[in-house]
Amino acid sequence: MNRLLRCFFLLCCCMIVSGFLWAQDGRLLQTPFTPPFSKGSIQSYFESITQKTGISISYSTAVLNGQQKVKMHGDEHSVSDVLKTIIGKQPLKIVERADKILIVPIDAPDEGSTGSVSQFFPTDGYIKDKNTKEALIGASIYFPALSAGTVTNSFGFYSITLPRGIYKAYVSYVGYRTDTVVFNVNDHRRVDMLLQQDGSRLREVKVSAHRSNENNGDYIQLSMRDIARYQSLLGETDVMRALQMYPGVQSGIDGTTGIQVRGGDPGQNLNLLDGVPLYYVDHLFGVTSVYNSDAIKSVDFYKGAFPARYGGRISSIVDVHTKDGDMQTTGGQFTMGLVKASLMLEGPILKDRCSYMVSARRTWIDGLFAPFYSQVGVNFYDINAKVNYILNDDNHIYLSFYNGRDQIRYSEDDAFFRTRWGNTIASAKWNSILNPKFFLNTIFTYSQFSYELKDQNQVIDSGIISNLSNYVGVSSIKDISLQLQGQWFPNYRHKVEFGGNYARTYFVPTEIQSTDSKVIVPPTKGSGTMLSNELTVYAEDEIKISKKFSTRLGLHWANWYSGQYDYSSLQPRVYFSYDVNSESSLYASFSHMAQFLHLINNNTYGLPTDFWVPSTKIIKPEEAYQGTLGYNTTIAGVHANVEVYYKDMLNVITYTAGKTLFDNSDNWQQKVEQGKGWAYGAELSLEKRIGPVSASLAYTLAWNWRQFDDLNNGDPFPYRYDRRHNIKIAGTYRIKKGMRFTANWMFMSGEAFTLPDQVYPDFDNNLLITQGNASSTSYTYHYSKWNAYRLPAVHRLDIGMDFVKKKKNNLERTWSVGIFNVYARKNVMFVTLTNDLEKGNLQLQGLSYLQFIPYVTYKLKF
Repeated sequence: MNRLLRCFFLLCCCMIVSGFLWAQDGRLLQTPFTPPFSKGSIQSYFESITQKTGISISYSTAVLNGQQKVKMHGDEHSVSDVLKTIIGKQPLKIVERADKILIVPIDAPDEGSTGSVSQFFPTDGYIKDKNTKEALIGASIYFPALSAGTVTNSFGFYSITLPRGIYKAYVSYVGYRTDTVVFNVNDHRRVDMLLQQDGSRLREVKVSAHRSNENNGDYIQLSMRDIARYQSLLGETDVMRALQMYPGVQSGIDGTTGIQVRGGDPGQNLNLLDGVPLYYVDHLFGVTSVYNSDAIKSVDFYKGAFPARYGGRISSIVDVHTKDGDMQTTGGQFTMGLVKASLMLEGPILKDRCSYMVSARRTWIDGLFAPFYSQVGVNFYDINAKVNYILNDDNHIYLSFYNGRDQIRYSEDDAFFRTRWGNTIASAKWNSILNPKFFLNTIFTYSQFSYELKDQNQVIDSGIISNLSNYVGVSSIKDISLQLQGQWFPNYRHKVEFGGNYARTYFVPTEIQSTDSKVIVPPTKGSGTMLSNELTVYAEDEIKISKKFSTRLGLHWANWYSGQYDYSSLQPRVYFSYDVNSESSLYASFSHMAQFLHLINNNTYGLPTDFWVPSTKIIKPEEAYQGTLGYNTTIAGVHANVEVYYKDMLNVITYTAGKTLFDNSDNWQQKVEQGKGWAYGAELSLEKRIGPVSASLAYTLAWNWRQFDDLNNGDPFPYRYDRRHNIKIAGTYRIKKGMRFTANWMFMSGEAFTLPDQVYPDFDNNLLITQGNASSTSYTYHYSKWNAYRLPAVHRLDIGMDFVKKKKNNLERTWSVGIFNVYARKNVMFVTLTNDLEKGNLQLQGLSYLQFIPYVTYKLKF
């Protein structure tokens, strides 16, 4: 009873306070105010009023020019007097709403008034950076009166159809100041908006247009500011390492950039760069990824609730967008680290019409050591380039290019080894606003990945040189595609996406060429070139059913043809969101995904000896059915998200026991087998900011299983990356202006691995191409229990300090210093197994390399 009385008393107090505040309506205009200057811009007077009185004034740039100069009469002594002088004889009126003053057209209805229910008008445009005029992807526009809004697409474009009326909207983007704009909806309007970067904040809180578009467990949008929060090996800012700090995502090997998502493997992640697939994303043994942070604008990451436009992989989508280039001024960035240097340049070709961006990086440490140790060479380079051209208000063209290569070389008098790999991609995009409600994007893409291994060994006997082995191994994949992506905005409650894609893919899974008759390898062996065709069509409707309930219903259809094999897949995608209140929401999703390409994992570390193969009559497409349920809330400034998931995977692929990449099997299909997998778990993320300090925690509790008919006696066994507990903690402290301290700590349960129980000679399977002499015998292992053993847990602490100094001439210098693995934890990266046949035993040894690695990086922005 006492608790009920207290609640009733508090309710009465709230009603009294609300009534008092409501009674104050109409008094803001009478607030005393004397202009501090007699002549200035309209915007300067508004800012002065806000600064002196705390009263916010909103207006639309479509009805009032804030840069227009006006002159006071000298008899203005209140806010109302100043505003009347500013308006003059313009057909505008002053409207007071609670704690805000609006300036609107004289014939505009009250805010939220819709007039005739049949009168709807589209408003569209672009949201861009105020300084560079670069489009902002995923910027939000939210209309409180309608409890609705929208977000910009991948090109910064938005469109929303609203009922007649006047509406206040919040325009926001991560890392930018939130702007308030008044929309007077009485006919079609093109309203482009510019947002100002907010350099004073660690991270901007995003006002979401739809709660379904917020960062939650299934979808994460990252800006470069978010990515820079996480320290990486050797001080490299890297997209893939940043993603490893989120729940549901784990690294394969500690210190590398690979990711496994919710029970999947690396081949189940769709990695995109400006809409083009990348088939391998590691540089330099996984020290850094092919995504050059200097060239990146933003990243969209999905691990569930997949939009219908995505397909081709079953675990995750990493969609990276590069910078378009500054439309106003020429600038760039130079970075020098311990192992590489990079340079990025951007600027206008035609001011406000055409811009460019080019970025290049390369390792330099190999050149430094070459004069002293020429036998070994390890290096990589990559280049990004982009041109953005505005044909007119309704048509844009984008041209993108990427090329990257890695090389490892070792040479002695009697041996030579070299392996090279890399990606080359290109794209041409044309997006067009067909009318205010229709947006169409046409994309042509090219992607190619190749891997080459060359090995030559010689025997010198009595001064006579004879070749023991001389061969070249090649693996490659190449695709060409044409995509159409359409968006239709019928009204503010619906956003419809539709489109299709045709892709033609060429595979060379494995091919080995040899010129040595002493090696039991044919002169040329392998699978040869294989060809596939894929056609996809999709449609999706994002619906705002009510103020609290929204949904996204999608369907993705794919048809695959390779040789005599034809397969069709119909994949539903469903997402629901319910706003419990202004701070909390419940959401659920179901996704069916399929992939027709398979990455055969050779269980090597940091080298791309895995190879891509197509689905065939024998090898079926991989499929996944995933369901999620989550809760998103903010309590006392702490943003929390908790989510549970379950995923069934069909036709997952692995090597057949005893088979390897290079053996005597001419057909790669004889080396692999398929089974099923399932993964389930719970994820938790917490984020909090207090003044100059921000912190985040990500925890994952997960189970991950596999089952194959011919492995482990057909019984289920833990997958290699079945890590029960994953904990990631990140913190940032802005000590003072220009000085920031960061710390990241991570913990992962040890991965599962398999030990053999028998070893025996293998006379007819291995190639013997790297044995010491022609009579060497190769051995193979027998396994009876799969993944029954565990490596020790992995954990480490990384710290860093950034020192930033800005100059008046727009130069910005940053020194970054830090330590990777502060307490020198010996995390086992992988194990080696050797046999001593004379003693009749096997020796297991864990290898750990990344212990206490300091770094220093210099960055210059100009």
